[in-house]
Amino acid sequence: MIELTVESTGLNSHYDLTDRIAEALGEQDAGDGLAGVFAHGSTVGLTVMRYEPGAVQDLLRALERVAPESPADGGRYLHELTTADPNGFSHLKSSLLGTSLLVPFRDGRIGMSASHRVVLFDFDLKPATRRVFLDAPRSDAPRSDAPRTTEKKEKSR
Repeated sequence: MIELTVESTGLNSHYDLTDRIAEALGEQDAGDGLAGVFAHGSTVGLTVMRYEPGAVQDLLRALERVAPESPADGGRYLHELTTADPNGFSHLKSSLLGTSLLVPFRDGRIGMSASHRVVLFDFDLKPATRRVFLDAPRSDAPRSDAPRTTEKKEKSR
């Protein structure tokens, strides 16, 4: 397993990890297949997107509508009431975006369009060192190019 670290500034910061992931998988001699990417923490999120300012702001605005820093009714998130931690919205945004994804990897390259990027978002209130884990098949792992079938045979009646 490979670990990447990101020095995050917190609160809606975002980081394009695509090149670092490709480089790390290449150095690890990853084989063809799907690489698992997991962001450690419950206030971060991972996505594949066009990483340009408009798309980033659109996503942040959509998440803010669903999980605003302060609930519309003027109350507080129950998480904040039970833990005294004022980042209830951060946990919701993380849950909405998700903390893991699969990235296709073949012939030493990430198998996505050049305009698509793997992006880490940090929704927490404070800066932190964020950890991202990668796992991929090794190039020396047994592999079959034959298609696999999962057909079930019908029982005769």
